[in-house]
Amino acid sequence: MVRELERERLKSNSTTGQSEIVDFPATAPAANPVFFRTYSRRTINGRETWEQVCDRTIRGLSSLGKLTQEETNLLERMIRQLKSLPSGRWLWVGGTEWLNNPENFSGAYNCTSTNVLDWCSFGLMMELAMMGCGTGAVLEPKYINQLPSIRNHLNVNLQGEIGSITSQQRLEETEVHIKEGNQVTIYVGDSRQGWVQSYQALLELSTDEQFAGEVNVSIDLSNVRPVGEPLKGFGGVANPVKLPELYQRCASILNQALGRQLNSVECCLLIDEAAVVVVAGNVRRSAGMRQFAADDERGATAKDNLWQQGEDGNWRIDPQRDALRMANHTRIFHHKPSKEECIAAVRKQYYSGEGAIMWAGEAVARANCDLLPTQALKVEFLQSYEQGQAKQWLAANYPHLATDEIEHRLARLGLNPCGEIIGSNFHCNLAEIHLNQIDPHNYQEQEAAFRAGALSVAALLNHQFIEERYQKSRELDPIVGVSFTGLFDFFVHAFGIDWLRWWSKGRPETMTGLEFKQKEQEYLTRWRQIVEQVVGDYCDRHGIKRPNRCTTVQPSGTKSLLTGASSGWHPPKSVRFVRRV
Repeated sequence: MVRELERERLKSNSTTGQSEIVDFPATAPAANPVFFRTYSRRTINGRETWEQVCDRTIRGLSSLGKLTQEETNLLERMIRQLKSLPSGRWLWVGGTEWLNNPENFSGAYNCTSTNVLDWCSFGLMMELAMMGCGTGAVLEPKYINQLPSIRNHLNVNLQGEIGSITSQQRLEETEVHIKEGNQVTIYVGDSRQGWVQSYQALLELSTDEQFAGEVNVSIDLSNVRPVGEPLKGFGGVANPVKLPELYQRCASILNQALGRQLNSVECCLLIDEAAVVVVAGNVRRSAGMRQFAADDERGATAKDNLWQQGEDGNWRIDPQRDALRMANHTRIFHHKPSKEECIAAVRKQYYSGEGAIMWAGEAVARANCDLLPTQALKVEFLQSYEQGQAKQWLAANYPHLATDEIEHRLARLGLNPCGEIIGSNFHCNLAEIHLNQIDPHNYQEQEAAFRAGALSVAALLNHQFIEERYQKSRELDPIVGVSFTGLFDFFVHAFGIDWLRWWSKGRPETMTGLEFKQKEQEYLTRWRQIVEQVVGDYCDRHGIKRPNRCTTVQPSGTKSLLTGASSGWHPPKSVRFVRRV
């Protein structure tokens, strides 16, 4: 299969300066099937080649970022040589006409987080997932307690067969028709917005004060395009197989909360039921993070005993909680967790795979590193945070900060699905340096790669979001993330067999080990300084607020397969892998 899908790409000859034809690295046997599955768009002439994807994505970055010719040339060289890659989302939609529409800007971003405080939050997260974004949801009481109480019992029935209306006659936007006698028909529109509008409309009916008692809701699916029909804008093909189940499952969750507000797990289930439906263009499945309060017992045990053994000995998943598998769960501690709490969390993760916790004070401090440049200031801030005085501390030490900015700064504990990005109502764009493609002793090439990565994320800071909560967060707290993959490979090449033997012994703090750690730190520090300098200079030239967080450690997976890199900073786990592509 790999040989059948083999394609050629261009690489610049460092000696002659001319382009030469090479393949994806021989050490990356999964590169071609992964590339054509995930990043190659279908055109009238067939699938894009790697060269065409480079043309499209570089053109898009140069235009959006208003890059100079020198900056564009740098991206050309680093991306085509697979030394620095923009986000996987940008590889898919970057440079397309679809992405020029402000309604679609979110489709360029790897990850987001949203504070769940109104019905719109649910719709936004479904739409983000349909555009390929990872979705984080903060489900603390101070947010979900702002949701209205459930007052109406919803009786849902389906009508109309998917694909029964021709493409020329289909509704793109969802229409909600209300009749006498608490009768409502939702005509689901044949578009991303149509799906989202129908989902959000159902949620809103549960609290709509114009109704009393039971509401009979008919969901008409006849306008929805059938499985396999192309998605002309986003790309890929339609897959509405799970859509019919969404409405009845959501109604069941809402009906169980009749007469009260939703609890955190019910909110989580509503988000995750929408996530089950989403297979974005058949090229990206939904990814999620759900954050609960530390003392939220429902949230802490939401996935306990998810699989149960029947009388026949077979294991089955609880069908009422199946959707919870769509996201990771984390509990938020606003005090520093004790040793006992940490051990309990790790033990729970060992037995169930869930149980992660986070110390919110540390997250908030890291997200405010521009105000806490010294360790002494950070310690002082964390002490005030544990005492519940963080707001007063910021106001006293930084009197120029507006109240809404202080509140935003203290809310920066939302996580993306993988947990490496922190913020509040944020969008974050990631770039990735493939260190396995770079000579450890060629510092000029390392600088070029990290400069290219910094420019590829900085360019997206020009986006202006339509949704007010996301645009406000972008203005107060712009975030970018330049990461790397293949760090293990890089250090093996840099330090040789002695480093590998030292690593295999658990990285002990011997004299040699301390020398290795110092050299590792020098590399990491140099790369971070390059990124911060390039992003800062770019923002200054373009009148954009400088991000206070520019680098991250991304748990790289898919893009690593393009070069056969050891994922992120992890070592290879095996000599051979069985890949599902």
